[in-house]
Amino acid sequence: MDYNNSLSGAIGALKASTLRLPVSGGARGDAHAVKHAISSAVDVMQVMGSSICNLLSKVESTGVLVSELAAVAAKERAMLDECRELLASTTGMQVQEYSLRTQLIQLKQRDRKVL
Repeated sequence: MDYNNSLSGAIGALKASTLRLPVSGGARGDAHAVKHAISSAVDVMQVMGSSICNLLSKVESTGVLVSELAAVAAKERAMLDECRELLASTTGMQVQEYSLRTQLIQLKQRDRKVL
């Protein structure tokens, strides 16, 4: 937001320094002052251009990082879903193991009674 305000202020200053030149009614202007105003405006635009290029490269690199982060988050989500499924199946297998152990114990006890 600060960059937006700065850019708006710079645009306003450039307009003010170039649009106030009298061009009618036989008015005369100081060529040196006009040259200085335009030169200053060009300098400001060059600085703004450099700043915008710098910000653009930062935005582009941030965009790449955000894309990579989104891909990692999607992979993590898939892995968490897989873990949830594995835990559910492990719980089922554990219940089945307990049941089989119980049946084995019961069979051993029955065999001892028969002997």
